Amino acid sequence: MPRNKKFDKRGGGRRLDAESAEEIELRNKRLEEFEAARQARRAEEDEDGEGEEDGADDKKEAADDSATPSKGTAKPKAAAGEAEPVRVTTKEEHNRNLAKLEAVRRRREEAEAKRKIEQEAELALEMEQKARIAALQEEENEDSEDEGKKKKKKSKDKNIPKLSKIEIKKMKPAQMKDALKERGLDIQGNAKDLMARLVTYEESR
Repeated sequence: MPRNKKFDKRGGGRRLDAESAEEIELRNKRLEEFEAARQARRAEEDEDGEGEEDGADDKKEAADDSATPSKGTAKPKAAAGEAEPVRVTTKEEHNRNLAKLEAVRRRREEAEAKRKIEQEAELALEMEQKARIAALQEEENEDSEDEGKKKKKKSKDKNIPKLSKIEIKKMKPAQMKDALKERGLDIQGNAKDLMARLVTYEESR
């Protein structure tokens, strides 16, 4: 075995004894390259470990994708010329549909009846209010007319001189009729009736 060759424990191979500056530089360069290669190999191993986990996830996603059909692989729809099969309605379903329609019709009828009742109630209330207002106006008009008559009568009574009972007894039937007519009283009857009517009126003044 040559003298200048020894086993390199660090590199796992042989190395030359450093006998010159060039050899030392060459050795250092080789050691740096070896160390760089070793670090790169470790980094690759670490990446391979992570890559296995990523690979498992990728496989799982690929399996899921294969299980779910894509738009391109989806089952084509029925051709345009093909008619979809007619769904047969059973008797039970038919009865249920009829019951639903009947319930809807009944609800509509009830709502319509309720609406009519409300409209009639509103109309009756409106008519009652109008009748009450008309009655009040008529009563006010009657009161105004009565008040006017009373004022007119009082004014007329003031212009007509008041007669005493003695003066009435001295009056002839024709004079009593004129007095009754002037006071707006009835002039029918005999002299006794005319006198009694005129006396009563004058006493009430």
